[in-house]
Amino acid sequence: MEKTFTYEKLPQNVEELKALSDLRDEYEVASLVVLVLATYEHDVEEMINMYDYLNGPNEVSKYQRQFIDDRLKGKEYVARSYFNGTSPQNNYTPDVPYSITVRDNPYSYDQEGYVTLFITSSGADSDRKVQLRKKKDQYFLWECYLWPDIRIPVKDDPWA
Repeated sequence: MEKTFTYEKLPQNVEELKALSDLRDEYEVASLVVLVLATYEHDVEEMINMYDYLNGPNEVSKYQRQFIDDRLKGKEYVARSYFNGTSPQNNYTPDVPYSITVRDNPYSYDQEGYVTLFITSSGADSDRKVQLRKKKDQYFLWECYLWPDIRIPVKDDPWA
């Protein structure tokens, strides 16, 4: 199955994220992870607060915070690469409204209480995954695998 989600703007804080979110839909929760990561370049602290909300009962640890900074600081385009319509050629500039497509595969529901969903980065050769954990009737972020490096934007590529 594949679902595409469209958002008029990036959330600015947890309250705006809550207004957008239906934590009962695992595909939507995966799309919200991308939306939250994309806010890093605008407000790091609010991004961490929103990421923490998606983590459910687990708080963002100091280690996770450092990891997020290490992976996104100076490479904010990595998060934007998961929006539909981006590419290295347009420097990963998404169209507004923002659009994110999330899909499953035959193994997405193999582990009881967890689901692994996939999102395409326009700068990578294969889909990246987000693993969610179910608590009662809601899904929360368990593992995020959207961090690896991708092709750099054309504007930053001396070989382009």
